[in-house]
Amino acid sequence: MRSPKGTHVLVVGMLAISVGCSSHSGGRSSATTDPLIGTPLATSVATSTGTWATFPMGHLDDPTNTFWEVFTRPAGGQSWTEHTPPNVADNGGLVIAPTSAGAVVGFRPSKLLSFSPLASTNDGGTTYAPGLVSGGLANVPDALSVAPSGHAAALTATQVLSSAATLSAWQPVTTAVAMKASPVGQACGVQQLTAVGATEGGLFVGAACSVPGVVGLFQQAGSQFVSTGVQLPAADSKAFIEVLRIAPYKQGIAALLGVRNGSATSYVAAWNSAPGVATSESTPGAAAWSLSAPQTSAGALVSTAVASGAGFAVLTQPTSGALSAEVIAGPGSNWTQLATPPAGTATISVAGDRSDALAADSDTFTDYRLTNGQWVKAQTVQVAVPYGSSG
Repeated sequence: MRSPKGTHVLVVGMLAISVGCSSHSGGRSSATTDPLIGTPLATSVATSTGTWATFPMGHLDDPTNTFWEVFTRPAGGQSWTEHTPPNVADNGGLVIAPTSAGAVVGFRPSKLLSFSPLASTNDGGTTYAPGLVSGGLANVPDALSVAPSGHAAALTATQVLSSAATLSAWQPVTTAVAMKASPVGQACGVQQLTAVGATEGGLFVGAACSVPGVVGLFQQAGSQFVSTGVQLPAADSKAFIEVLRIAPYKQGIAALLGVRNGSATSYVAAWNSAPGVATSESTPGAAAWSLSAPQTSAGALVSTAVASGAGFAVLTQPTSGALSAEVIAGPGSNWTQLATPPAGTATISVAGDRSDALAADSDTFTDYRLTNGQWVKAQTVQVAVPYGSSG
């Protein structure tokens, strides 16, 4: 458990109990013969008010001494500050959902912690207010999403939930079992639900599909879900596609797709500025999707990031070899490969024309800033990692 720090304020009541902790895990397993790509929890998200990042620190080979941290950098600011919500065990991992004025941080379950406390902030992480998801957030970075109006969506291991305007009055929307049995679920061959997105235009759910060539990105239409109509080129008709991230884009959404074609994995970004109001008979916005060219990357996915302007970044690493970072800015742009990130980079941050490689080494955070094509050390922070507080 993390103790209070600085000016943090988070009163969680019975949630702030001493609980055991479990290992974090970025990937996921599948019972099918086609393993999922899996989206690691480590991430950064750039918004108009600032950038948020979360990743594990401490002794990563020891689950009880692995602690997830939140770092923030305000828009226009130069430095990062550690603003992890206090008083709740975070060994199970954290997810971040940006809001119109700040962000909500969700704690994943870990050992004796079977639910997910939430901590919302409107002041950049200086103070937090509590909330709760009783089922426990799923092990994906987009397990929580909040629209500008305050309408929120959450993904647990078994169901999709929504909340009209608070972070505690959650209502079930659908279950993983129901999604798999639905017409769009069967057309996709849903292996696993992978992301949720709450926008002013509706509720969206992403999935990993076992049917080749099908993109499992769905929009709520009354009591049902329908396909949003994303279609990849014919060359990907035999590929297995997984929705890795969902992000807001104008009045619509953007999505980062992982495409597995044999032993090769590529990444495709998709944008739709106005999917429209779905009906059970329609596939809204099918002709309005803008797709990037695929970016093929060798090795395992280390982290993803949502860049400013509804762009995306992926950080990958082969079994033996250096890290690789690729970024796409938005519709009409191409993937750009950045300079080789420094060893220990946990995630990439891209906000405007600034790119950062955020590295973690035990209790040391280092920010490397991309300057003239090279990563230059810009900041080092010693984090008070609470070793020995879990177990």
